[in-house]
Amino acid sequence: MPTFFILSTSDDSKHCLVDEAPESLIPKMWRITDGLPMEHRYPPDVVLKMDSGHKGLVVPDLVSNTESIALVSSKLKGLLEQHSGARIEFLPASIANHKGRVAAKDYFIANVLDHVDCVDKEHSEVEELNPDPTLLSGLFRLQVLQDRIPPEAKLFRLKTMPSAILIRDDLRALLDAEHLTGIRYIAMGEECAIY
Repeated sequence: MPTFFILSTSDDSKHCLVDEAPESLIPKMWRITDGLPMEHRYPPDVVLKMDSGHKGLVVPDLVSNTESIALVSSKLKGLLEQHSGARIEFLPASIANHKGRVAAKDYFIANVLDHVDCVDKEHSEVEELNPDPTLLSGLFRLQVLQDRIPPEAKLFRLKTMPSAILIRDDLRALLDAEHLTGIRYIAMGEECAIY
């Protein structure tokens, strides 16, 4: 039986932290965090800014950010396109450093469009304060109902907590073999804080 992990970012202090989206993207950002297609709504020339209060300047393959998005390098994009089997909309973006100069060009917001309803609420630690009863407001420990996950699913969002992206162990092993930077995996039952 496959194992799943929550895809997260590392907390390496040398890595940058993106904390600002351009004004043209802000009103539409909810579509990405919910895993809904952007299509024609995505503005051209998106530049995401590094947090000036965070000292790290290295741009890893998976970039930490405050926007609850998966911000990936072209290398990680290629691997996900080739091996994830997921429907993913790759939205081009550049990353600007603390001085506003572009530090990285070939980056993409990986908008994962596949959702699976598989949270085992009985064995997970969740918060249910969302006005929409079908959605969770917080996730602190996750267990999944394996029988609800399609056998081909290697990368997907949780339907009840779309900001959480799950990755299957075989895809994780493939990414690990490529020595990608900035990635951390949260195991089932491990403490987390996802909103």
